[in-house]
Amino acid sequence: MAEAVGLLEIAGIASGYLAANEISKHTAVELWLANPICPGYFIVVVAGDTASVEAAMDLAAALGEGEVISRGMLANIDERVLKAFQSPPGMQPGRALGIVETFGAAPAILAADGAVKAAAVELVEVRIGGGMGGKALVCFTGAVDAVEAAAAHIRQLVEPELLAYAAVLPAPHPEIIAHWQ
Repeated sequence: MAEAVGLLEIAGIASGYLAANEISKHTAVELWLANPICPGYFIVVVAGDTASVEAAMDLAAALGEGEVISRGMLANIDERVLKAFQSPPGMQPGRALGIVETFGAAPAILAADGAVKAAAVELVEVRIGGGMGGKALVCFTGAVDAVEAAAAHIRQLVEPELLAYAAVLPAPHPEIIAHWQ
């Protein structure tokens, strides 16, 4: 299990690939994500022990020559966040759906981690970048009261200027549920 997760948003795609390559070669972290995102930025998400993640972040910042536009690290991340990146479990009928939209990737990872730690919910999607205008999306499911509690916790956890929207659908329509099956 990863002890910490580090995230970098880089202003250049080529420099993003360079940073991801050098991080992979010279630090003891697992590369979770290394992709171009909107609007022409690049995201790198790494996981590992805290010291290795810090070393990876420092290396990328040194390589970035001013192109690192944001960076963040989250220690003690819940392993369910990693699973949501790798193979989300899908959504079952009869459960509520929480949808959180953030400005940027770092607050989405924070929201996903906060949701599963605050209430008995399952992550059904953590989507970062790719056609969302620099926003990110976290979707989770569970009993209505648990989804409401997770959404309320996220509203307190994520800085208001980084939280675009948080919604709870107590009884989503089957066509909405099918989107995550």
